[in-house]
Amino acid sequence: MGFITQFIQSLVEVVQDTHDDLNANANLQIGDADVDASNPVFVTLTDSDWTPTSAADEGANDSDKTILVPASTQWHFLSVRVELTTTATVGDRQIVLQLLDDSSDVIGEVRAGVVQAASLTRYYEFSPPCADLLGFRDTDWLMTPLPFWVAPAAWGLRVYDNNAVDAAADDMIVQMNIAVRNT
Repeated sequence: MGFITQFIQSLVEVVQDTHDDLNANANLQIGDADVDASNPVFVTLTDSDWTPTSAADEGANDSDKTILVPASTQWHFLSVRVELTTTATVGDRQIVLQLLDDSSDVIGEVRAGVVQAASLTRYYEFSPPCADLLGFRDTDWLMTPLPFWVAPAAWGLRVYDNNAVDAAADDMIVQMNIAVRNT
């Protein structure tokens, strides 16, 4: 018996009167009973489970937005889509997402790998399974991976142009796919 097996057995005592290795049908056994169609294990959903939904900030003339998690809820950020239309003001914009705690301290940060010039519209997709593109696909679309972020009430997601080139005139639309649960 290996060290890891001995260590785990010293932490957890597993007791089963009648040992039954997985049978030919690969049934799971709980106690002395096989779990199968005639003896299922039920999973009950409760109001504390995650519910998929969306949230957005579609206001114009602003490239610095903070969206706060409402009271008595938690948000799990599944994806964030940003559409940025820049003015003719010269300068490179870089989209940044920051996870902020309830004191506005930065807890996490993700930066798009490409900057955006003046007089353009570009679309950014931040999501865990996304590739980290270093160039716009189809001339206007960029993917960037998003870490596993869960935020409690009063925390926020800040989406902004890191260079603040024309923060009061560039148009940024932020749409989020989130999972929400009540706390």
